[in-house]
Parts: sequence; structure tokens; C-alpha cells
Amino acid sequence: VVYRCLNTNSTTNAFFDGILVCNGHYSKPLYPTIPGKEKFVGTIIHSHDYRDSQHFKGENVVILGAAASGTDIAVEISKDVNQVYLAHNGPFLPSKLPANVAQIRGISE
Repeated sequence: VVYRCLNTNSTTNAFFDGILVCNGHYSKPLYPTIPGKEKFVGTIIHSHDYRDSQHFKGENVVILGAAASGTDIAVEISKDVNQVYLAHNGPFLPSKLPANVAQIRGISE
């Protein structure tokens, strides 16, 4: 996955085992268009379909979206996964997050 910092325009490559999409409005999931998504071999699910963190145990996971669902899931799965990347383009959350939760800019590829 490649993500871009909107302030500096720099890009970073990262590897993930799973992606959780956390945007849309509750019962109407919205999946963003991400170039190259079809090449990703891990799991992609929407927060609407998320039930528990066991499926991601020990993995590196990126969560797209840092509103209520995204931040709730990031904190919940942090106890079972290796690393959580909370990807969003808003101001970084001022709240203290678990040590293995890092905020990054949105995914571009």
C-alpha cells in the first residue's frame, strides 16, 4: 500500500495483512476507489461487517477512516494485532492511543 502525506506530498510504502474500511454512514457502507486494490492479497472488510479482532490476530492492519467506527475498531483490535495504522486525512486525533496504533495519512494506492 502507498500512502501520501497531503502536507508534504511525500509517499510511503507499507505492507499490511488486512485492511478495514471505516467510512460510510452506518448501514450504508462506502468503499473508496483505491488504484491497485485488486492486487492486495490480504483481507478487506468494511466496518459494517466487522465483528471481532480474532481474524486479525498478530497481523499488521490499516484502518481507513478515523471517525467513530474507525477509532473504536482501532482501539479494540490493538489488543490482538501486531500493529494498527489508522489512515485518514483529517487532523491527527489528540487522544492517547494504544502504543501499537499509529496515525498515518490516507491511502493513495
